[in-house]
Order: sequence, then C-alpha cells, then structure tokens
Amino acid sequence: MQRADFIQLYLKQKGVNISLTEPYPTFLTLFQKKPKPRLFESPLKLFFLQSVLGSTIWGGFMWLTLWQFQKSSVYHLYGALFFGVTTGSLLAVNVLLTKKRLKIHSWEQWLKDSHFD
Repeated sequence: MQRADFIQLYLKQKGVNISLTEPYPTFLTLFQKKPKPRLFESPLKLFFLQSVLGSTIWGGFMWLTLWQFQKSSVYHLYGALFFGVTTGSLLAVNVLLTKKRLKIHSWEQWLKDSHFD
C-alpha cells in the first residue's frame, strides 16, 4: 500500500468525507508522487479553483447538450457562474469545518503529529 493510500484510509477512519481525502483535482495523482488531500489545501484556493473549473466544465457540458439548440442568453453565463461559485463555496466550507473539527493547522504538522514522516 502506498503512503497516499494509507493516509486516505486513515482519514476515512477519522470520519473525513471521502471527497476531502483525494487531491484536487483528482488526476494529480498521475503526475505527483506525494499529492496533498483536499483537506490540507487552502479553502480560498479550493474556492477559486472549483469556481473556475466548475463553471467552465458545467457551462461547456450544458452548451454541448442543451444550450447550442437555444438562442444564446446571458442567463446561461449566469447559470454556469452560479454553479461554479456554489460548488466552490460548499467545498471551502466543508474543508473549513472539517479542519476545525479535527484541529488541523498544516500538512507538515499533521504528518509529524500522525507519525507519517
């Protein structure tokens, strides 16, 4: 078992949401040896990344499936932005509340305290 898999399993046993135990974005595990789980990222950074990526992906998907058959409207842009900002806010609040509940301050300190170094 790799170190990242063991850390994910350890966090799941502590009651952390499964989505917070994976790195953001998830495909980073292909390129990085030691990716950090979302739980240890900055909530502000996660908010902006999710807002931009969520708006772009959702807006692109909706355009491919529905919006290309309708007349273009500014409400399509508003809908995509609303989706991105909402999901970004939910992710950031989830990270903040979990960090507060588990009293986590930094990735390096948590690794030392949990004896993962």
